Amino acid sequence: MIKALIAFSICFCGLVSAQQAQSPSQTAPRPRGGPGGRGLWLDGPGGIANPRAEQRLTQALNLNAAQQSTAHTAIEEAKVILKGAAQQERDLRTQLGAAVKTGDEAGIERISQNLAALHQQRTSTEAKALAKIYGSLTADQKTLMDRALNRSLGSPGAGARGPRPPRGAQPPNAPQAAQQ
Repeated sequence: MIKALIAFSICFCGLVSAQQAQSPSQTAPRPRGGPGGRGLWLDGPGGIANPRAEQRLTQALNLNAAQQSTAHTAIEEAKVILKGAAQQERDLRTQLGAAVKTGDEAGIERISQNLAALHQQRTSTEAKALAKIYGSLTADQKTLMDRALNRSLGSPGAGARGPRPPRGAQPPNAPQAAQQ
């Protein structure tokens, strides 16, 4: 009985492996939305400071030379302002962990405020850079960028990741169920 179960398990694993090898398109990641199936990825790792952000914007929006220059300048200015912010955040998080372990409530409060200020600076700097880039776009390019911009900023509109209603709550415009 055990030998039959082991043989069945081996055969089943072989079939599953063969099935996965025959259909690689099912395991490949789906392209993100946007022009040409590629998103602008403004909200991805590194945000606008991502080394490839400028290249992605240029390709997705088909930026002309003047627009590329504006995007490059805005992104570089943001990088200069945010230089060291990632390391500073890591240091603050390490300090926060130490404060939690020692029960230092005053330290937790101070470090939390420092983290909030750092996040405020990053949000402001990235939004200002995006505003400069957005201002240089044509109407058609702005339409293409709106979805990615909404996702990046978490603002309402197409592509936004705004606040979600609590589980089980009905959306505000959903028809009410009949009461019995």
